[in-house]
Amino acid sequence: MTRWLRQITYLSLLMTASSFASTIDSHKNVERSVSLIEQGRFALARTYLAPALIDHRLSAAERARAYYLRGYSFYAEDLFVSARKDYHRALEFNPDNPSAITALAGLHFYGQGVTRDRTVAYQLFLKAARLGHVSAQFHVGYAFLRGYGTEKNVEEARTWLSQASESGHTSAMTHLAKSYRQGVAETPEPDTAKVWYEKAYATGAVDALVALAYMYQNGEFGEADLAKSIELFTQAAEAGSGAGLVSLGHSYLTGTGVNQSYQRALELFQQAAAEDTPASFMSLGHMSEVGLGMPKNLEVAKHWYRRGAETGLSAAQLRLAYLLLADGNAESQTEALNWFGKAVAQDHPQAHNDYAWLLATSHSEELRNGPLSLEHALRAVEKNRTAAYLDTLAAAHAELGQFAEAIQFQEQALSLVSEQQIELAQELRKHLDTYLEAKPWRE
Repeated sequence: MTRWLRQITYLSLLMTASSFASTIDSHKNVERSVSLIEQGRFALARTYLAPALIDHRLSAAERARAYYLRGYSFYAEDLFVSARKDYHRALEFNPDNPSAITALAGLHFYGQGVTRDRTVAYQLFLKAARLGHVSAQFHVGYAFLRGYGTEKNVEEARTWLSQASESGHTSAMTHLAKSYRQGVAETPEPDTAKVWYEKAYATGAVDALVALAYMYQNGEFGEADLAKSIELFTQAAEAGSGAGLVSLGHSYLTGTGVNQSYQRALELFQQAAAEDTPASFMSLGHMSEVGLGMPKNLEVAKHWYRRGAETGLSAAQLRLAYLLLADGNAESQTEALNWFGKAVAQDHPQAHNDYAWLLATSHSEELRNGPLSLEHALRAVEKNRTAAYLDTLAAAHAELGQFAEAIQFQEQALSLVSEQQIELAQELRKHLDTYLEAKPWRE
């Protein structure tokens, strides 16, 4: 095709598209797409949005909204790269579109379609929050509360969570309540926490009852009140809370506040599993692995751990990985390493520690990796300097032949063990004796 003919063809296509756009009502189509998205009919919604994206009659802000909606339709189907592209297009037309900014921040926060970067996510959430976006205000408060992408600052967290709470954001209310609890607040205010949990429950957050139940169970109001905690767990469970079912199940599993009953615990966990509650998968996996209320069955345990692992539950990913490694075959080993990788990607200290321990101490030469073990052991210790994590760090140095460092960190680990932790102390001393002989630990 000659150059002039290609130009004519291109102009013809543009004229056809413009003519087509002029015969439709893009405003109505955009609103129609909103209804279709709410119905879960995402592909059809995109069909209605397509003409609007090229309709010159729409303002820049309207076009930005159309791109955001299409981006959301992609996101709802886990097409994160396409969603990211449309969110960016929305911001090209309207840099101050708070919905698009918040959506893009979420992709960076969870690492969906982009490399996870919580600092970038925080900055985007903050911009949208300043524009009045309620969900972004919640996320900024959450970032300050957890130290995600910014330094922890409980007072700043409360400022942003309060703004979102005043707009009726229930998750903001529950996290605002948490900011007043022991372990988070420098000076706990349990009565204030209770007020916010009750407000969250009044707006439909049934799981707020579960959090309040744990406050009674932990004695945050003074003496522990197990009867009150069971009452609230039961109330939450009867209201359809998966967390309530799991928490009540754990009470029966351990005999906390009720007569111990593995059968009742199993029934509650199964009810929660029917509601796709991730924590229930972990509980059912544990009962199957150990043989509580049912015959011990490692294949059933793997099934439940795998379901939990697939929801992103790092504890389930780690338990599944260990069971797979015990199979002793190459296929299971490959899958195990994949689950370890997914667990450490969540940057959880326990995942870093367990992965590092495997890489440093495994009898399998194919699995051992000293440099990678040291990297993850250091990450775990940076997040939580415990005896167990220092023990792993020592093992990583020993695997690298760095026995002076291994001895140093093992002695630090022992210094953190209390007099009551006799078995742990004995185990750590065995490791130390091995390093004193200039040998790495194997198990």
